[in-house]
Amino acid sequence: MKKNMIIEKSIGLMYLNGYNGTSVKDITDAAGIPKGSFYNYFVGKEQYAIDAIDFYEENINYLVENLENNNLKPLDRIKNFYKEKIKILEERGVEYGCFVGNLSEEVGNNNENISKRADEFHKKIESVIVKNLIIAEKENMLKKNVSAKILGDFILISWQGALLRAKVAKNILPVEEFYEVLTKELLI
Repeated sequence: MKKNMIIEKSIGLMYLNGYNGTSVKDITDAAGIPKGSFYNYFVGKEQYAIDAIDFYEENINYLVENLENNNLKPLDRIKNFYKEKIKILEERGVEYGCFVGNLSEEVGNNNENISKRADEFHKKIESVIVKNLIIAEKENMLKKNVSAKILGDFILISWQGALLRAKVAKNILPVEEFYEVLTKELLI
């Protein structure tokens, strides 16, 4: 699909430069299409960002599906999910952070449509994490003093904070520290 090709070739700009730092011309230049062609696929930059969230979600869907891998214990599914996210971050570079997290931080308060789509994305991941925590709790694999919902929220929020800190610090250490606390303190 041409729309996905445009996003694939240009999403890196919005990753690195942000929503406000990326113009429609930047997107069309990166995609190698005339500026007028952009509007054949997107109503405007806001729609591009929402569709880019969809594209991003599709491209990490295999990670979310791994959270439902019944061949692994539920806590191992969560640990592996974040281990793989860290591997991707190391390969791509910490300056990228999380596409949806970046958009949320930059325009979440100012753009209801992008904010709503970003929240849906985060809730989807959170729900699968919470589902695993509930299973682990029922199987006496998890020692905790808070609800699975609160712990799932905390894990997701902590991950986004670690990504932001890694981006600012320009090193992987904050996400490695997140993973250490996740695996040695929270998911035991």
